[in-house]
Amino acid sequence: MSRLNRQISRRDFLRLISLTAGGSILAACAPQATPAPTVQPVSAPTQSAPTQPPPTAAAAPTAMPPTAQGPQILRVASGADLTNMDPAYFFDMGDYYMFGSVMSGLVRFAPESYEIVNDLADSIQTSEDGKTITFALKKGVKWQRDFGEVTAADVKFSYERIADPANKSPYQGDWASLDHVEVVDDYTGKIVMKEPFAPLWTSTLPGSSGLVVCKKYFNEAGKDKFAIDPLGCGPYIFSEWKPQDRVILKRNPDYYGKAGFDEIDFIYVPDENARQVALDAKELDFSSVVQEGFKRYADNPDWKTAALNGLDFTWIGMNVENPKLSDINVRHAIRYALDVPSILVANGDDPAAQAFCMLAPGLLGSWTDAPHYQRDVTKAKDYMAKAGLKSLDLTITVPVAAGGGSPIGEVAQQNLKDIGINATIKVLDMTAYQTVTQGEQGKQLELFWEYYSMQPDPTWATMWFTCEQIGQWNAMRWCSKEYDDLNTQGLGEMDKTKRAQIYIKMQQLFDVECHAVWLSYNRAYYAYSPTLKPVMTPNGNPQLWYFEPA
Repeated sequence: MSRLNRQISRRDFLRLISLTAGGSILAACAPQATPAPTVQPVSAPTQSAPTQPPPTAAAAPTAMPPTAQGPQILRVASGADLTNMDPAYFFDMGDYYMFGSVMSGLVRFAPESYEIVNDLADSIQTSEDGKTITFALKKGVKWQRDFGEVTAADVKFSYERIADPANKSPYQGDWASLDHVEVVDDYTGKIVMKEPFAPLWTSTLPGSSGLVVCKKYFNEAGKDKFAIDPLGCGPYIFSEWKPQDRVILKRNPDYYGKAGFDEIDFIYVPDENARQVALDAKELDFSSVVQEGFKRYADNPDWKTAALNGLDFTWIGMNVENPKLSDINVRHAIRYALDVPSILVANGDDPAAQAFCMLAPGLLGSWTDAPHYQRDVTKAKDYMAKAGLKSLDLTITVPVAAGGGSPIGEVAQQNLKDIGINATIKVLDMTAYQTVTQGEQGKQLELFWEYYSMQPDPTWATMWFTCEQIGQWNAMRWCSKEYDDLNTQGLGEMDKTKRAQIYIKMQQLFDVECHAVWLSYNRAYYAYSPTLKPVMTPNGNPQLWYFEPA
């Protein structure tokens, strides 16, 4: 995956990482420390449920001691070279898994869960109105390379840096409701929000935007140096980067928890075939694999495998501002013409992962009663007749990317031909694809294929289709004040049941306007050595800080 020579938004990052083969980081195993034995639960607002879960203690990983043969080195594969390891500006999941093993946050997700456990925080409590989060840091936690002790001033610097519009962080939205962080003393602080912010506990604090940066080191090193030579207080120390070869992390001897390995080597192997060769030669210990190769590893006793349902979603979109697609009858015709299961099979996807709404099953706000549209050529032709059309010429724009693109376009092309729509497939690289789907060129877009990554909060899906996102990430160019108002309500609604209904209503508005044909939710496939005990989130992302030897 190439880096774009422009400032990108969070969605830009998400789209890029999702379109690389199997994800940019294809193998990474870094254990994380256990939170301190004494963990104070969060005081959550009434009925806040999953939007503000109380931290709980995580089980301590058993560190693998050095052997007589030398240090324990864990070899992992990265599908992209290092680009930027700054939590405020990183582009690639490969970078995140590296600096996520070097840095710590106030809290993290528990193993194989979206429950929250304390990390740097010895205690963390929320006011009844949900607008003030008071935290107490573990005392004596050291920054790597002798940069002193972690303090509340570092927390303030880290979070306000991302929230400050002047810094143009693509992750500014993670702190959209932040007013300021108040430093009470060296170990105590208050995160003061302008208003309750539900995603704070589902994606901001336990994610990359919740990681704490050393203020002193950042100010001395500068933004550019920090991006390629980060410093943290986590289980591993960034040691060396050999461009187009590998990144090396070393065990942090001052870490307040346990690290399972003496060294982790992130080996740059961008080609899927080369990764399988490396796995077969036992040169890698853990890697994602494509679905086609998964069964081979599943049937091989020398390997263990895992397959998990994800939250990421794909769809075929229709630009409602384009005159060819402004008539909803045409859009209905397209929806009934497309044979989604056949599209998934052609693309190498599991038909069982077919999507019928934006939010995946199990996610807050998933619309379980969403209509299941089946291909119906007769209905499709009837809608074409209602639009006064016997034929129509359209272009399907798809990006060049593993896991999506030409096969989708080809099946859709054949489906549409049956109802008189002559579709031309336009395949573009990611840079060109983003150019034609955004800005003024986006007005000319007709049909397109898209993939958006997710975090375990519904707003990560819905926020990109507001009116203000037209010309950015709302390529359907659909605008609804009702949808926008609901999206705003969802950010501040702390009641689980009420919040779920908000997101269901938003998806119902999508369905009525018929500008998206949902395709699938992603599945993650992994092969790994029997000597490893991997830990993944429920949606299939490796929790590298919890990995340990089997």
